[in-house]
Amino acid sequence: MKIIIITIFLNLCFINLAFAETIKFSVGTWEGDVKKGKANGKGILTFDNGLIFEGKMKKNKIHGTGKLTTLEGEVYEGKWRYGKLYNKLDKKTRKVIELGTTGRYFWVRHEVRGTGSLYSKWFPAEEKSGSFVLSAAGKKKMDEALKESQAGSGSSGGGGGAAC
Repeated sequence: MKIIIITIFLNLCFINLAFAETIKFSVGTWEGDVKKGKANGKGILTFDNGLIFEGKMKKNKIHGTGKLTTLEGEVYEGKWRYGKLYNKLDKKTRKVIELGTTGRYFWVRHEVRGTGSLYSKWFPAEEKSGSFVLSAAGKKKMDEALKESQAGSGSSGGGGGAAC
């Protein structure tokens, strides 16, 4: 009986190993779990420029727990959501690390939290004099979001068109 259980256990281990494959992306090589021809599960994505991502992917997108190590030795670790890792720097500022399998595949940017009715939203920021402030794009997006929230609250009184 013990031999049968051990045999079943070993077979299950080798079945999982059979699905580990290599996929070549335009930015690097995935060595790990593959499902229906796509990177899906645990593995290592080695980028052509030397970046290394160890973790999970879902349908060729970085998604789940993982760790990115840069050439400079910086480590970004945590739960990735569709190629993005959000690291809060403080209550109002966060660093966003984006990682992809095509095109511009790695970049770091910052965002600041909105204020008032926009507190739950985040907007692009840039560093100035040691702190982060809204960038020009962030100001534009915040103004648009503010107009949308004011229009949606019904406090403006107008905005709707006449029905004919």
